[in-house]
Amino acid sequence: MKTHRLNSSGICLVLLLSLVQSVTAQVAASKSAARNPLWKVQGANNTVYLLGSIHLLKESSYPLAAAIEAAFTNSEIAVFEADVGEMEQPAVQLKLMTKARLPEGETLKDQLSAATYAQFLEHTKRLEIPEMVFSQFKPSLAAIMLAMLEIQKLGFDPAYGVDKHFFDRARKAGKQTGALETVDFQINLVTEFTKEEGELLMKTTLKDIDNTRQMYEDILKAWQTGDADGLEKLINEALREAPVIAKRMLTDRNRNWLPKIRELLNGKKTAIVIVGAGHLVGREGVVELLKKEGLKVTQL
Repeated sequence: MKTHRLNSSGICLVLLLSLVQSVTAQVAASKSAARNPLWKVQGANNTVYLLGSIHLLKESSYPLAAAIEAAFTNSEIAVFEADVGEMEQPAVQLKLMTKARLPEGETLKDQLSAATYAQFLEHTKRLEIPEMVFSQFKPSLAAIMLAMLEIQKLGFDPAYGVDKHFFDRARKAGKQTGALETVDFQINLVTEFTKEEGELLMKTTLKDIDNTRQMYEDILKAWQTGDADGLEKLINEALREAPVIAKRMLTDRNRNWLPKIRELLNGKKTAIVIVGAGHLVGREGVVELLKKEGLKVTQL
C-alpha cells in the first residue's frame, strides 16, 4: 500500500471539493483563456491581486497564464490562507493528526450510521486500504482522507497546488509572505465538527465520489477559463447540499478576511492574495463583498 502524505492545505481543498461533490481529471492550465481566476482590486493607495487557487494539480499544469505570472512577479507581498511553510512542519502535522483522532475507546464506526459506514467501507476496499487505517479518525478527517486518496490516485498532488507553487517561489525570491488565518485555526476548522456534521460531511463526500473524474474536470475547466459563473454554480450546489458546513468553511471565512485585504489596500506594497478559488466567486465571495464596499474589482 502506498503511503499518502496529508497536509493542511490539501485538507482544506478536499473539504471544499467534497462539498461540491468534486473529483479529478487530467488537465493542463489553459494559457490562452480570455480570462483567468485572477482579479485586480484597486484601492486609493495600492493594488491587491486576488488569485483563485486549485490546491492539487500536476507538474504539467505549469507555467500558468501570463496574467497570473505577471501579477505574482509584480507583487511585493504574497498572502496565503495560512502559512504554507508552517503547515509542512512535522510538529504541525502531529498536532493535526492528534486533534483528528477520536477519544480512547471510540471508533469511526461508532460515529456514523450503519448505512453510511457500510458505504464508506466499500470505497476503502476499492482503494485497497485496511479499515484500521481510518478507524481512529473523526468522520471529517476520514472523509477528507478518502477524497484526497481518490484525487491523488489520478495523479494530482498538493505538491503542485497553486498555493504551494507560489509559496515556494515567493520564499526563493525573498518576497514578504503573510497569512489570512493561523495554522491552528485551520486545524480546528477541520477537526471540530459535531457528530451530526461529521455524518453529513461523510454522506456528501460519498454521494458522488464515483463521479469524481467528471466533476473535477468541470471545476478545473471553470478555473482555467476564469469562468466565475461556472464556479459559482458549483458552490451554490454545495450550499444547498450542506449549508451549515459551507457557511463555516466558505462564507464566514470570506467575511473574516476582508479587514486584512483592506489593510493590504491601505499599504504601500503591491500584494497578491492566493486562496481557494471557491472563496472568490458567488454573491458571498470575496470579490462581490469587496465590490459592495465600493472598491473597483476587475477580472483579468
